[in-house]
Amino acid sequence: MSEADARSVAGSLGPRPEPGSRGPGTEPDSRGPGPHRSALRRTLLTGAVAVLVLLVAGAALVATVAQRAAPDTAMVADAPLAEGYTVWERNDDGTPVRFDPCSVIEVVLAPRHAPPGARADLEEALTRIVDATGLDLRLIGSTDEPPSDPRLPYQPERYGERWAPVLVTWARPGDPGVPLRVIDRGVASPVAVGPEGDRTYVTGQVVLNADRDDLRPGFGDRSDAWGATLLHELAHLVGLGHVDDPTELMYTFPGDGEVVLGPGDRAGLAAVGADHGCRDVPPAGPVAVRRPAEARDHHG
Repeated sequence: MSEADARSVAGSLGPRPEPGSRGPGTEPDSRGPGPHRSALRRTLLTGAVAVLVLLVAGAALVATVAQRAAPDTAMVADAPLAEGYTVWERNDDGTPVRFDPCSVIEVVLAPRHAPPGARADLEEALTRIVDATGLDLRLIGSTDEPPSDPRLPYQPERYGERWAPVLVTWARPGDPGVPLRVIDRGVASPVAVGPEGDRTYVTGQVVLNADRDDLRPGFGDRSDAWGATLLHELAHLVGLGHVDDPTELMYTFPGDGEVVLGPGDRAGLAAVGADHGCRDVPPAGPVAVRRPAEARDHHG
């Protein structure tokens, strides 16, 4: 099928689960709404590693799995700096590749290897991203899915016939399928689907380094807080790259000081957020994944 045909089949994400329902691979949250969940309902870092994802059932749609190790690396995003931020990539119209703000972006947590306070830190980090973007990010429960490199964006046996939710997990460098180096705090990998030049993020994963016992729960200081790392990685997940500015949370290195979004961070999150309207999302379907040879040496 031609690229024009691939564009023509792009539409809504397809039938969404009824409110409160989940795919077979998730455990529901039984704790009730709570302040973090109410806030959520209101609503990886340079050198991306590209992966082509071809939709088997008909249209060949190009997807990229971007991967960034962060924030203990010395590389800065290739995209030009604009108003204090960088983005993973842009579509042909010049706008950043981003999630559809008119669709729910479901998130699941794999609790194995997670440190104390991980869920609370994730909820708070999601709330801050929601507030800055207007995206409808929702933590819907837990999963036993392990990380994988690359992670398939369509897993009907685990999550039903839809794009898989965003996976947040802790793992150890060197374990099978774990895209982490020893020095990394984490890696974020958003997955963009669609024809070349007109892509939309549909899922992704955030893998945190379970061996980093120098980090502590909460949002106390950028230098040693898991909350700061989660916020940094989730900003990568929704489309932002690194900047060479220590006053921004998206600085290449962790830095120190209060865990707050800087003006460039906020401008970037607004640029990939809800103010720019809905995006057409190709229907979910079976995929085959291959990694282009030219991308293999660009791990962040």
